[in-house]
Amino acid sequence: MDKNITYRKLQVGDESIFFDLVLLFNEEFESPNTDFVNHVDIAELLSNPLFICIVGIKGNEVIGGLTGYELPMYDRMGSSLYLYDIAVGENNQRKGIGSRLVKELVEYCKSKQIHEIFVQADAIDQHAVEFYKKLGGEISSVYQFTFTVKS
Repeated sequence: MDKNITYRKLQVGDESIFFDLVLLFNEEFESPNTDFVNHVDIAELLSNPLFICIVGIKGNEVIGGLTGYELPMYDRMGSSLYLYDIAVGENNQRKGIGSRLVKELVEYCKSKQIHEIFVQADAIDQHAVEFYKKLGGEISSVYQFTFTVKS
């Protein structure tokens, strides 16, 4: 594991770092518009206490990161956390950075009394499925339904 990588949770004032992470997500997820970043919502997201963003930085470069949303529960005490996105730049993959990002997220959840983390992976994305299994995740068979809201 590279000791020159710093891992940290982003906060208000880290908008430029979050911007770089979004560009990394766009590249790794093969977004059709790799240069697009929703500038309007970045500052709002970082100020939202239910949003979390953890990055891995080497030098001045964001080499990986994750985002998630805390979901307060009504049927039990505490919260769950939905891991929304996680990516590591292609040149830094298979070096334990993704695992370390998830470990940082687990530590954050422990400090906040968040008892469960869940994440979705497409069945055809075997790399993601194997990654989450390796970290101890348990597979649930579910269907995801999407409703497009038109104005």
